[in-house]
Amino acid sequence: MDTCEKLEEQLQDALTHLYNPDYQPTDLLYAVTGCDPRDGPVPVQCAIVQEIEKLEPDSSIPPGARVRRIHDVMHHRYVLKLTQEETAQLVNISVRHLNRVQREAVRALARFLWERYRARDQLEGSHTAQNRLQSPEEDTSEPALDWRSQTKHELASLHASAPDAVSNVEEVINSVLELESALTSKHGARVVAGFVQPDLIAAIHPSVLRQMLITTVGNLARYTSTKEITIYAGLEDGDVKITTTSPVAAEEGLREGELIQDILTPEDVSVEACIEGNYVFLWTKVPPVGKVTVLVVEDNPDMVHFYRRATTGTRYRIVHATQDVFKTIKATVPDIVVLDVMLPDIDGWKLLMRLHEDPATRSIPIIICSVVREEGLALSLGAALHLSKPVRPREFIQALDRVLARA
Repeated sequence: MDTCEKLEEQLQDALTHLYNPDYQPTDLLYAVTGCDPRDGPVPVQCAIVQEIEKLEPDSSIPPGARVRRIHDVMHHRYVLKLTQEETAQLVNISVRHLNRVQREAVRALARFLWERYRARDQLEGSHTAQNRLQSPEEDTSEPALDWRSQTKHELASLHASAPDAVSNVEEVINSVLELESALTSKHGARVVAGFVQPDLIAAIHPSVLRQMLITTVGNLARYTSTKEITIYAGLEDGDVKITTTSPVAAEEGLREGELIQDILTPEDVSVEACIEGNYVFLWTKVPPVGKVTVLVVEDNPDMVHFYRRATTGTRYRIVHATQDVFKTIKATVPDIVVLDVMLPDIDGWKLLMRLHEDPATRSIPIIICSVVREEGLALSLGAALHLSKPVRPREFIQALDRVLARA
C-alpha cells in the first residue's frame, strides 16, 4: 500500500473521530497538516475542518454539480455530524449514491493533502520524507523508492482507479495558486494566472495535472528574474494547452531539457520547453475531453448550463461563445454548432447564412435551437436540424447524434 492510500485510511479514521478529544492522529496526519505532535490532536482536527471548508465552490456553481456535492457531503457528514440518511436527503441523492460520493470525497482530500505535503517537502530540498513518515513497525530494510519511480507508480494507480477522470483546468490552476507560498518561497517568486479559457475540460486526472504543474512551477522558479511566473490556458489546434512562462536571468548553460526532465507525464500528454531571448515557456498539452466538440452560440447562461448537464458523461464537449464566433471556431475546431437565432448583438439568421456560405465553416452541421419556430426557414438557410425550445436532455443528445451521423 502506498503512502497516499495509507493517508486515505488514516484520514477516514480522523474524520470519524473529528470531535473526539481522545483521538490520537498518526505521524502521517501530523506531517501533511503541518501540525506539531506536541500540541495534541486538536490542531489536526481543526486543520481537517478547514480543508473541508476550502472545498466549497463559488456560489455560481449549481447545487447538483459534482464539486458542490462533494463539499456538501463532507460538510454535512463530518463537520455537522449528520447521519447518512439526513445527508442524503439534504443533497437529494440516495444513501447508496452518498456512500460513493463520500468515498470519492475522502480520496480526493487525502490526495490533495499528500500532494501539497510532497510538493512542499521537495521544494524545501528534503529527500527523507519517506523515512520520516515510516512508522516504527514498518520494515526499513528495503531502500525507499526514488521519487520518480514512486510518481510513475502513482500515475499508473490513478489511471487504473479512475480511467475516465477529467480535469477542470481553471480549478486545477487555482489549486496550484493556493500552494504558491510553499512552491516558490525558497526562490522569492510568485505565481499568477493570466488568461484561462473558461469551461476548459482536459482528459487527465486532476491530481496528475496538478502535480505536473507543481513541478513545472518549481522548475521555473529557480530561474525567474522578475520573480513572477504566469500560467495561461486555452484550446489550441484541438488540444488543451497550458503555458507557464517567466522572464529568466542570463543563466549560463541553461538548457530546455533541464526545465522538463523531472516532469513525468502520462500517455497522450506532452510537455515542451522553449527559451526565446530572456523568456522561458513551458507548454503542457493535454487532450480535451470527448471526441466531439459542440460550439454553443447562446446568450442565456442557463441554457449553456443545461447543455453541459445534458452532455455530462457523453462523447460531447460543450464550448460556449456569444461573440467572435468565427474566431472561436478557428480556435476550437467544433464538430457541431448549436445556434440560437435570438441573440442580443448578432442577427442569428445572418450568422447562419455566413456559416453556411463560408468555405471554412460550410461543412460544420448547424442545429438551430430557438423559441422561434421557423424550421422551414432554418433548413432553407443551411441548418442541418431545428429544435424548438424548451428541449429535453435526451432530445438534445439525439439531435447531436443525428447530425453527427449525417456528417
